[in-house]
Amino acid sequence: MTEPANDSIVLFFTPGTCSRVTLNALEELGLPFEARPIDIFKGAQRRPDYLAINPKGKVPALLVGEAVLTETPAILLWLHETYPAAGLIPGEDAVSRAQAFADIVWCSNTLHPLVRAVLMPQRMTLGDPDPVRAAALAQLTPELDLMQRRLGENAWWFGADWSILDVYLAWITGMCIGAKVDMGGYGALLAHMGRVRDRPGFRRALAREQDALDTAGIVLPGGRL
Repeated sequence: MTEPANDSIVLFFTPGTCSRVTLNALEELGLPFEARPIDIFKGAQRRPDYLAINPKGKVPALLVGEAVLTETPAILLWLHETYPAAGLIPGEDAVSRAQAFADIVWCSNTLHPLVRAVLMPQRMTLGDPDPVRAAALAQLTPELDLMQRRLGENAWWFGADWSILDVYLAWITGMCIGAKVDMGGYGALLAHMGRVRDRPGFRRALAREQDALDTAGIVLPGGRL
């Protein structure tokens, strides 16, 4: 178990969303933290009390003492630099760590927006959502092909060892399933997602998500975690 931080840690998250990545990181680190669910499906992220914490109106947000961290890559970078022995982000030197971090940013800035546009194209346009979905899927397909090739050769994205990026990639795969993307040619992605979900840290994170659904009355649009 990682030595706890001196400051209290509070995670604002929504079950089923990308905030799962930060939630899983905290579970992997074994840190004591409070998890506060935000029901974005009912607009809770735009309420004044949450905007006072994160004016961007997004999850996740990590409150560390009195400091607020937002954006998944930045939160993961802080967790890694604070607890480097946990191996959330691999790399033996500054260059290799930067290369690994670039893949996290790629996941956040490329894969995430594309899969969201495939799943919810109506949020990306005031017109017909079908062309938006088609264009996003056309851009997403070569990225999935890249993931399939790499994960077909390695158990984890960076080779033999798990990293927090694997959780983000597994979330992308799950979003593709929810968006009804044809996953017939992506067996390596599905197997990888299974390995991620089998980890004890992931199961603990999933249990927290389920508890949030039960106690906060959050209803997922897709109906599954």
